[in-house]
Amino acid sequence: MFLSICLASMISADATLSSPSACCEKTDEGAWCINAPEGDCNSNFKVAPTSCETTSYCKLGTCYNSESGICMENTPQRVCDESSGTWDSREIELIPQCQLGCCIIADQAAFVSLIRCKRLSTLFGVENNYKMDINSEVDCIATAQAQDVGACVYEMDFERVCEFTTRDDCGAGNEVEAIEGNVTLEISGDKKFYEDYLCSAEELNTACAKQMSTTCYRGKVYWVDSCGNLENVYSSNKDVSWNDGRVAEPWEVCAENDGSDNDCGNCEYMLGSRCATWEGFLGVGKPEGSDYYCQKTECVDREGNKRMNGESWCVHDDVIGEGADMVGSRYYRELCVDGEVRVEPCADFRNEICLENSIETSEGEFGTAACRVNRWQSCIGIDNEGDCTNLDKVDCMWLPTVTGMILGGGQSGEATSFSNPTSEEPMFSNPVATGNVIATGNAFFGGGEDEEDEEEEVETLTNRPGGICVPNFPPGLEFWKESSAKQICGMASAKCTAVYEKTLLGSEKCVENCECLEEGWALNANRVCSSLGDCGGYVNYLGEYTNDGYKWTVEGENKKFSPNNVNIISGGFSGKVIAVISGEGN
Repeated sequence: MFLSICLASMISADATLSSPSACCEKTDEGAWCINAPEGDCNSNFKVAPTSCETTSYCKLGTCYNSESGICMENTPQRVCDESSGTWDSREIELIPQCQLGCCIIADQAAFVSLIRCKRLSTLFGVENNYKMDINSEVDCIATAQAQDVGACVYEMDFERVCEFTTRDDCGAGNEVEAIEGNVTLEISGDKKFYEDYLCSAEELNTACAKQMSTTCYRGKVYWVDSCGNLENVYSSNKDVSWNDGRVAEPWEVCAENDGSDNDCGNCEYMLGSRCATWEGFLGVGKPEGSDYYCQKTECVDREGNKRMNGESWCVHDDVIGEGADMVGSRYYRELCVDGEVRVEPCADFRNEICLENSIETSEGEFGTAACRVNRWQSCIGIDNEGDCTNLDKVDCMWLPTVTGMILGGGQSGEATSFSNPTSEEPMFSNPVATGNVIATGNAFFGGGEDEEDEEEEVETLTNRPGGICVPNFPPGLEFWKESSAKQICGMASAKCTAVYEKTLLGSEKCVENCECLEEGWALNANRVCSSLGDCGGYVNYLGEYTNDGYKWTVEGENKKFSPNNVNIISGGFSGKVIAVISGEGN
């Protein structure tokens, strides 16, 4: 009975081993491209009753990843595709992207592909040196050792001089000697290289005296000896910095400095500091024995606000937008670069404006700004508020209409007048007047050229009764010479006829267009003019008001705005003048 049981077990085992298998593109357990019983294959992927090496989807080849720079040989195509790699049926030795060379980054080296070298260079933020002529890892490591730094000592003119340099730049040789347990390399007969020694080390007995001055190197402050050689990172504690004449890492001298420690030269750009020349800046004391310090890369703008490195913002000449840009004003973009505020002007004549935004960061809001084309040209032709205020397409604003305003017609310098409403004799009769209603005259507001008025009957017409579309950022105009300024400023003029009614007692009472008799009407007309560009009565970027950009007359006599209203104009149209328009109900 015992023998029979064993035999049955053996037969069963043989049957299991001889069961047919298939090439599973993927198994139920998630494995790719393996030979397994067909029942273990995932039904959503390919299955073939053959060895995986003979299938197209699991054929072996070389897979390389352009982002990581890693090459993998004997990799199934399907596996390579899943890892976002590039598959090649050739052997790894035949693929150019996978050929190995010596990648030297700072004082380190690796025998890797060019793609991998570039990736490593990006990760460390250091420029690489890739050498294709080095064909072995041993030679590559030897090359890295040539980048070791130390003192290169030799005799010159009966003096023992020293250069702090690399082993490679000093030379190469095989003879060695010992100095207090440290191995040195004798080269070129008379030169000796002492790894990790400063030239001012007492054991070397050179002519170089330690810590005579400081300098900037790779963004940090370093001591310099009397021979001009770099030493260790600056510290006001000279003994710690000198380190008994041995090379010390910056962090071994003092902690990374964010610009708050004036006694440490271990500036760290990622923390917000860099090496800079000390120039007696307010609040920063001169470092002991150093002409350099770790300057904060943050800036302070003209308003006294702190700005992070790389942050940008807009500046301008006082009032901006809402048609209130002053004559001669301009937009600027300012940028904080390594503690210095740089000014970048936008295009002159307000052909460009500056827009800004901010991004929320762990350190607070980070401002961004850019100059953009001023899209004012089509504003004058828009006759509805929806299109006028569509900031995705235009830079315009919508103003309430002004009685008698004609937009798009008239000539610059057109004769204007403001009649005397108390005149007993009307200048002309109102063609629609009947009974005791009389027309007392016309009110004009237009260009500023000095022309004689022409007395003529003017009907009160407004071609934009719903409102007026004007540039939000008025363009600058070359009004002092022959240019398009006269044409642009002549695009708007206001002409209004006020109507009076005689009472039973013989007095006169205004019954129509009475607002045209008030100075507020002329102010509102002037606002439209100044919004078109450098037109009308307005101020320049120096705050000086000029009143020769418009003409407003009363019965042949020139009128000018009262001092109080001039102060309102000089203060900008964004507040009080809007109140005037709203108050008149126009």
